[in-house]
Amino acid sequence: MLSPLTIFLLATMFTLLGVGWKKGYDFVKSRAPKQIVKFYFAYATFRMLTILLVTGVYVLFISQSRTESKTFVGIEFVLYVAMMVLTLKNNIKRS
Repeated sequence: MLSPLTIFLLATMFTLLGVGWKKGYDFVKSRAPKQIVKFYFAYATFRMLTILLVTGVYVLFISQSRTESKTFVGIEFVLYVAMMVLTLKNNIKRS
């Protein structure tokens, strides 16, 4: 089972990634709307690299069992889906 601190840190990471996306999207849309596609791809790359790095570090260095690693990845996947649904829902509603 994952520690509450691990779950809290995962939730915080995804919250920060979601807020960064929202603020960055608003900033780019207001200043240079033609560059929104570049921002989207750059931030998607940053987001995926961040998630893969955190996953790799946890699975290789912190996790003590295969079950713990699977639980971590499962929770991370659920949080990723929630983050994407919320950010896309907000962007669609505002368009």
